[in-house]
Amino acid sequence: MIRTKGRACTGKRRHDTEEQAEEHRQRLIAKGGVRLTTYRCRNRACRGWHVGHLPKPRT
Repeated sequence: MIRTKGRACTGKRRHDTEEQAEEHRQRLIAKGGVRLTTYRCRNRACRGWHVGHLPKPRT
């Protein structure tokens, strides 16, 4: 896993609530997005919610 300290939020859409992030995730899935999840940002300056990809399954 690659750690991206300090820049983890760069280029990501911030949502104020988990519900908003989930709605965004559902819209992305409807457009063909796969393996998406919502998560709380660990960046202290952000602390919002984001939508991201799940890791690829190991084979």
